[in-house]
Amino acid sequence: MKNAKRGVERIKKVLLQDRAGTRENVIAVLKSDVFEVLDAYFEVNTQSVTAEVTVDDRGLYEIRIAAYAFRVRGTEQRPTA
Repeated sequence: MKNAKRGVERIKKVLLQDRAGTRENVIAVLKSDVFEVLDAYFEVNTQSVTAEVTVDDRGLYEIRIAAYAFRVRGTEQRPTA
């Protein structure tokens, strides 16, 4: 019975994520955009940028983004508004 409940929860999660449109290409674009923003302020390790989007049972999105940077860029590197 426990395995069946776990299976139903997994299917529900997959369906919610599919409905949310969090396919791999969306994640790839998100990572690219985040890298572009962070790279203006930090020397970012390109391979370290990760992004994950999940949807909970209520249909709310949880977005987790992480990256590693070597250092903060100087003020001369910051974009002007």
